Amino acid sequence: MPPAMQLEDFSDLVHQIYAASAEPHRWSNTVGAVAQALGAIQAVLFTPYAGPGQGGVMFPWQVKEQDLVLYGTKYIHYDVWAQSAQQKGFIKDGVVALDQDLVPHEELLASIYYRDFLSTMGVGRICSGVVFGGAPGLPATVLSLYRSPDDPFGQQERESLRLLLPHLSRSLGLMHRLNQARCQVDSLHAALNRLSMGVFLLDQALEVTYANTAAQQVLDRADGLSLDGQRRLTAPGHVRSGNVRLEAWLAAAVALPEHERKAFTSTFEVSRRATPKCYSVQCCTFEPKDPFSLNEGARHIVFVTDPELVELPGPKDLQMLLGLTPAEARVTRALVQGGSYRDVANSMGISEETVRTHLRSVYAKTQSTDKAGLTRMVYSLSKATI
Repeated sequence: MPPAMQLEDFSDLVHQIYAASAEPHRWSNTVGAVAQALGAIQAVLFTPYAGPGQGGVMFPWQVKEQDLVLYGTKYIHYDVWAQSAQQKGFIKDGVVALDQDLVPHEELLASIYYRDFLSTMGVGRICSGVVFGGAPGLPATVLSLYRSPDDPFGQQERESLRLLLPHLSRSLGLMHRLNQARCQVDSLHAALNRLSMGVFLLDQALEVTYANTAAQQVLDRADGLSLDGQRRLTAPGHVRSGNVRLEAWLAAAVALPEHERKAFTSTFEVSRRATPKCYSVQCCTFEPKDPFSLNEGARHIVFVTDPELVELPGPKDLQMLLGLTPAEARVTRALVQGGSYRDVANSMGISEETVRTHLRSVYAKTQSTDKAGLTRMVYSLSKATI
């Protein structure tokens, strides 16, 4: 046992690791416990070659959702640590690598990966352990711990993580065999919980199947939005969008033929008693292949925000953050703001087919698969609170 970690601390970490195999929602806290024990400021347990939508997992600790999105869509291609690990054959079960094993520190500091990405997070050191190198049914899985550039990891941290890896491997292996679908859903839910706006998932009958942390706070306020006896969203006595009730508006929005659906519907404003500010409600139908639809029967996603506090990234920001062309950025933003393909085409003076062509390119660049996924990504990059 390395002197940096006491036996009691090690035993507690092992207990948390095995507890997470039966309750996947515990993984983020477990990752945090390991990170704190080894003196890290950020950490993530993830499948680098498969996102949650493709059967992988992503359980971060102290890492912002925006940084996860930017890594997955842009900076993954500049990750000199990951590139070196592959080149040197480090992606094998039980291998632990420190940043100095991967690339010289001066080389890291000179890289685009550090200058444009890691430096904004205050990160410049890594201690990474391979839980699975990759096998049928067990995607390559890595636990990476991070520190600031002037605080390198040492041999004690390497040895401590090496001793924890077999327990992580057994726990994750058991979880994959017993409940891989549940783990995928919990990883997706964790991503929604990191968003600052309210998110509700609705089934075919428009009943709420899931509310993220921010959405639950909206319900707890009991000021504008609530659930009726059938667990459907309602806004009794708080409607600002004409004389239409929220329930009828949602039903009409999801009943549109597929070719008439927008990425997100026009907004429905809900007034509140305690403040002059209102809630802005938007709804989008999932594509059949969306992981939420496949794994738990969710058919629609609803965002709830304070419209005065939503600041979507502008076209130039989307160009820079996601590597889009000017036209792709304008199409993406217009679609997320509630425009249909026809609306976007008319506003830009192009054909609907050109809009679709731009979006196919956007999906490829952002690793999104549909309008709902792309919209979730853009909202994760926005400044929005409720």
